[in-house]
Amino acid sequence: MKIDCRFILNHREMELSLPPGRSVLDLLRKDLGMYGTREGCREGECGACTVILGRVPLAVYRPMASCIMPVGQLNYTHLVTIEGLQGERPNRLQQAFLNQGASQCGFCTSGFILALTGYLLEGRSVTLEGAVNALDGNICRCTGYGSIRRAVEETVEPLVGKVPSLQSLIELDLLPPYFTEIPKRLEKLRLKSLADSQELSFERIKERGPLIAGGTDLYVQRGEALEKGQPRFIIPESEAIREEEGMIVIPASATMEQLRLSPFMNEAFPLWSEKLLLVASHILRNRATLGGNLVNASPIGDGAVLLLALDAQIQLSSEEGTSRRLPLREFFLDYKKLDLKEGELVDCLLVKKYESKQLWNFAKVSKRERLDIASCNSAALFTVEEGCISSAGIALGGVAPVPFTAGKTMAWLKGKSLTKETLLGSFDILQKEINPIDDVRGSSTYKRRLASALLADHYLRCFPDLCSYDDLAKGGVL
Repeated sequence: MKIDCRFILNHREMELSLPPGRSVLDLLRKDLGMYGTREGCREGECGACTVILGRVPLAVYRPMASCIMPVGQLNYTHLVTIEGLQGERPNRLQQAFLNQGASQCGFCTSGFILALTGYLLEGRSVTLEGAVNALDGNICRCTGYGSIRRAVEETVEPLVGKVPSLQSLIELDLLPPYFTEIPKRLEKLRLKSLADSQELSFERIKERGPLIAGGTDLYVQRGEALEKGQPRFIIPESEAIREEEGMIVIPASATMEQLRLSPFMNEAFPLWSEKLLLVASHILRNRATLGGNLVNASPIGDGAVLLLALDAQIQLSSEEGTSRRLPLREFFLDYKKLDLKEGELVDCLLVKKYESKQLWNFAKVSKRERLDIASCNSAALFTVEEGCISSAGIALGGVAPVPFTAGKTMAWLKGKSLTKETLLGSFDILQKEINPIDDVRGSSTYKRRLASALLADHYLRCFPDLCSYDDLAKGGVL
């Protein structure tokens, strides 16, 4: 079965009949012969296939990996490829790459150009650090990153501290002039979101196969099958993170980047946006949804570990229109087994809104700092009142068949005086309640050591004046 897709590709209006599960990468290269979008890993991890997608409101442009993006999510969007940035001569960013020798074989270059241009289109205040971070999902195998960084610096220097508008980016020769026409042209297409035009129907979900939001894992595991099937879609970032009745409500469709930048989360938890840079990469965080991360049920899911430490609740909706709410820790029953009944979907996650910033930390251990699956990961939240630990939330991934809440360790800490001895005593409790196994990411012995190291990292970050690395080493923890 095919569906009709109407969208704007660069400056051209397109109306195509395509299998909804086909990847945008295959549409571009195999169907349209647009080879500037490169095919690399097909897992969203090299950045060679980066494109920019614009949605309602039009200011919302996001750089994404096209290899894990389904055609069925293109309706009423503006899709930008490297061909859509190319004029009669190189633009400012392309020229900077030439000036700095930042392209050698050229295979990765279009992905870098799209990723940085997409960052400048995201409607945020530009910083050099943010611009460089926006390239963390793009791999260059031969040029070297020093010259690429210099090209970035040359390009963004006049924009630092500003929120660029379409017009300003055009004036700086970073976008072609046709971008100013896109709002009216999309209006003529009677622009509306796919979520509005094709309401989510449980009946049709049963009939038509898998439900796809970000697809960042589904397309890696089942890419060919998805193209042949009849998937349904939820649009990533289609709902806002909001505050209701003293709770921060995070829709299941919220992307990991949306979660990272949430003012509610950043107000409550110090260094929240910085710590979440450890989760995937910019182009993947723009697609990966929190709901998808949870129902994937990985024992090392970053989203699950983050929210378990915050004692989050999960709300589920059924086909009968009813809903139920339960602690997130009760949602994970066993390895890849969830308390999710037939016909139920994850609606949202709820986190208590704190009046002040909490003592919070997130850490993970992986072969690469970013864009890698963790061997172990962990998050912690501590509330201290009058010199005592009034509450503690500690979650770990990679030490049990499910994302793990260290209940016994938390109970042992609760109510105790905040002393070095209290912290040191918790490590034995943690080791008694975790149950890691040998697998490709490390032996059980190694993971036990990682669990202690991650707990130590929480203490060093949250209580720097109370204990030091030497204290932990002398205590036999490290």
